[in-house]
Formats: sequence, structure tokens, C-alpha cells
Amino acid sequence: MRAVAYKRPVLIAGCVGLLFYLGMFLMNGHQYRERTGRSLDSDQAIRSFSDLQQSLNNLSKVLRAFDQRQDAMQRILEEDRDTQRKVADVLKQAIQEQKEQHHQEVPPQKKKSSQVFPGSPLFKGWGENLSEDEQKEAQVLFGKYGYNVFLSDRLPLDRPLPDTREKGCLTKTYSKDLPTIGVVLIYLNEALSVLKRALRSIIDRTPKHLLKEIIMVDDNSSNENLKGDLDAYVKSLEEENPSLRITRVRHTEQKGLAHARVSGWRAATADVVAILDAHIEVHELWAEPLLTQIKADRTVVVSPVFDRVNFDDLKVIHYFPAAHAFDWALWCMYESFSPDYYKLNDSSLPGKSPSVMGILVADRKFLGEIGVLDEGMKVYGGENVELGIR
Repeated sequence: MRAVAYKRPVLIAGCVGLLFYLGMFLMNGHQYRERTGRSLDSDQAIRSFSDLQQSLNNLSKVLRAFDQRQDAMQRILEEDRDTQRKVADVLKQAIQEQKEQHHQEVPPQKKKSSQVFPGSPLFKGWGENLSEDEQKEAQVLFGKYGYNVFLSDRLPLDRPLPDTREKGCLTKTYSKDLPTIGVVLIYLNEALSVLKRALRSIIDRTPKHLLKEIIMVDDNSSNENLKGDLDAYVKSLEEENPSLRITRVRHTEQKGLAHARVSGWRAATADVVAILDAHIEVHELWAEPLLTQIKADRTVVVSPVFDRVNFDDLKVIHYFPAAHAFDWALWCMYESFSPDYYKLNDSSLPGKSPSVMGILVADRKFLGEIGVLDEGMKVYGGENVELGIR
């Protein structure tokens, strides 16, 4: 491209020079004719044209020589660019081979495990990205509470839950004219964030016209944050929900689970009382099916299906309904429903159970009529057996 650019102005200059020479020749002939009154003779014309031809030949030789030099320069430039490209390719290949050789000579170092508590069940499937300080904090809390309070403190209080209801439940509708319900939460040194999440889920997922009250029974907890901090949170809930009654019952000494449940029943005023553990989260439409059963028969004691919450990652795992039973050692256990139940082929229907494992919902007055629970019962799980016998 450069050679072409140089040739063009040279050719133009040569043509201009030729025209100028011809013009001078014609002008000289004209002047000679005017001065002498006669034209140039043939010898003079021949000499003049011979000189012009010689000049043109000389100009042509100059142009050819110039053109040859330009072509030579163009070839040199192209060869130089090819050489530069070849050198760059050789250098690039040499660098790549050097990197590969270094990679082969120095094997990758294995990442050292930063797990501080490799034997702890808390870290079997959780906590991979925690720092050592965070692992230590989580392990201390796990040793104190038995579940992952470190994670609980960092989860939203209103976290969404998966809808694990049976397919038949998804299409059911319930009357708005149902009994009111009071929820009793029993706790002893429960984690504050777990209590807050239980309260939040009950308030957010229970219709306001059905939820009359929440009774919180503290069986003489020693954790300081279950006093002032919990009081402040309950006060904020009361301000947000002025129609909701939140009652606090505190034992001055530890009296056991059965006694705490009876304390909650005594403080309740709603038509139906739901006595639950404090480490729970409820789903949407959790209360309506239970209240529907009790409205149809006030002597029925029902137990909701609460999905399991993993102790380590706090994920909600679907719980399949089963009958509650107990063995001769009074240990609670799960059994199948009667064969007649499974013949109905509808898992959304309630099943009959010989016992109720802790969590129960009943007509408040009827529960009093059968004696509620034995407040002196101290055996773990014994109240399940007692309620079944009643």
C-alpha cells in the first residue's frame, strides 16, 4: 500500500513536467516565428524533438528505477513483518511449554482440611465454609442446646417453609366459623431465636379471627436472654397485634413437662387449646383442619403432623403420618394406622391413634373434664401414655 501511494505522486509530477516541456517547445517555436517571420527548419525541429525524446527516456528510466526501489522496499517490509510474526509464535510456544513443564514438575498441593471438630455430628453435612472461629462458636452452642443455634441466629424469623401437605389437603376448604384457639408453648432454656421464630410463624400463619392467645410457659429457665430480650420481643409483637393476647407464665422452680402443660392449660381462655413444643414452625392452614375435627366432635383429641427440622442444617423434612404408640418401657413409638384406614386410599384423612405423642390440640373444657394431665408425672414421655389411657 505504501509503494502505490509513493508511485502516484511521482507519475503525476512526470506528466506535469512533460506537459511543461511541450508547452515550452511550442512557445519557443511561436516566438521564433514572430521574430523572424519564418518557422523553425526541419533540422532544428528534429533536434528539438530528439532532445524531448531523450528527456522522456531519461524520465522513464528514473521512474522505473524509482519503482524498482519501491518494490524492493515493499518486499523488505513484508519479509520483516513475517519474521516478526514467526518470532512472536516461537516465543509464545516457548512460554507455553515452560508453563506446562513447571506444572508437571510442581504437583498441586492438597488443600488442608480446616475442620476443627471432625468428629462432631454438627459438621457431618454442614459448615463447610465456616472459619475456625465460627466453627468453635457453632460447636459451643451445639453442645449447649443440642441443635444448630449458630445457624438459627442467622436465619430469618419468617423464613419460608416447603409445602409438604398431602395432595388431598391442597384442595380442601374450611369454614370460617370455627372455634378460637390458644397456643401454649412450653420451654426450658430454649434458644431465643428458635422461640422468636415459633412465635412469628404462629402469628403470621394463623388467621387473626381464630388465634385468640399465645401462652408462654417458662419452666424456670436460667438463660438471661430469655428474660429481658424475650420480654422486649414479646412487647413488640403485642404492639403489632393489639387484638392478640400473649400471656407469660414463669415457674420459680423446675416442675417438669407435664406440670408446665397444665400451667399453660390453666392460663388459656380460648375455645380450643393447642399445647405445643416451643421449637416448632407452623405451615399455612395448620390450625383449620384441627379445629374442624374438634368442632365436629368436642371429645376428640387431635395431634397435628409437624415436619421434622434437622438439628444441623435446620432444613424441614417431610413427616409421614403414623399412629403414636408406646412399649412396656413406656417409650413412645410409631405404628401404622388400622387396615381400614389404608383401604380408604386418602392420606389427607385423619387416622386414629391409641396415644398422642406430646403435641396435642383439644377442646379446653373437655380436657379439664378428663383431668388434663397428672402434674406429678416425672417420667420422660409418661404424659403420652397417661393421656392415651384417659
